[in-house]
Amino acid sequence: MAARPKPHVAIPRAEDLAALSPSYRKAFADTVSRLNDVDITEIDISPLLDAARLLYDGAIVAERYAAVGDFVVKQPQGLDPTVAEIISKATELDAVAFANDVSTLTNAKAEATKLLAPYDALLLPTTTEHPNIEAVAAEPLAINRRLGTYTNFCNLLDLAAVAVPGNKTDDDLPFGVMFIVDTFADQRAIDLAARLLNVESPAFVTDSVPLAVFGAHLRGQPLNWQLDGARFAGEIRTTDAYRLTALQTTPPKPGLVRHGDGQGAEIYGELFELSPAHLGRFLADLPAPMALTSVELADGRTVTGFACTYDAALAADDITHHGSWLTYLAAARSR
Repeated sequence: MAARPKPHVAIPRAEDLAALSPSYRKAFADTVSRLNDVDITEIDISPLLDAARLLYDGAIVAERYAAVGDFVVKQPQGLDPTVAEIISKATELDAVAFANDVSTLTNAKAEATKLLAPYDALLLPTTTEHPNIEAVAAEPLAINRRLGTYTNFCNLLDLAAVAVPGNKTDDDLPFGVMFIVDTFADQRAIDLAARLLNVESPAFVTDSVPLAVFGAHLRGQPLNWQLDGARFAGEIRTTDAYRLTALQTTPPKPGLVRHGDGQGAEIYGELFELSPAHLGRFLADLPAPMALTSVELADGRTVTGFACTYDAALAADDITHHGSWLTYLAAARSR
């Protein structure tokens, strides 16, 4: 799904940014200030930072040893000594430690999903500082552990991220940020990265499905929030085969029913593009008497759209002459 028209982005609390060098902390603040027309909320990301520490300090490293440990033992020459040291430590760990850390990660994943749910993305610095080669050579483990403060949890928790350049530091060094989203929400991160860079956002998901809406899901209407993340694809009208009724539901909704060519009117609606998974969730949560069906548009296209059961339409007031749910609502308010 795409980011909302006015996205809601989370950023870390000041105390969660303690690992940043002073110049990087200022660069992060400057980068955040570039996000125009975006709601910003500070959140506690300490559960994510705790999970990140497991990459170097936990028993999860046993997974790396299972993949390449035999090679490390038999052909150590040519391996980076720091990497070899990290992987080889797995032989000192026991199964109980590994099981405990897997359980910790499972709980952390659930917590991360809950933490990120209200937001389009979490914005973080990609790293903490800009060390020189000599510093890394002197303390490779310590520095690499620190550099991964804000990234090491991402793969461990099966999250997605898009990294882009941020504001440079005052001493003209590069600085980057990343938008972190939950599993399979890559498009939101791409959209927000494009917004920060002031470029057009490419579509990551190309197999989107068009959905026609005619009432409470229209822009500005009470259920439009259920389309957060979908892309608005334009205004539409049906063929003249459809009639529109005002259903007695909460919130009020129209019911669209096909009666036959020339037996209705061209009904106004809006088209949104959303992922097949998003459409599936819509269908699973759809309350009676609403339905999804094929809808014929005046321009010749046939798309999936909202309709209602025929018996519900028979019991409702016919408002076809208004030509649109919005026009009907305006007329009802003026009475």
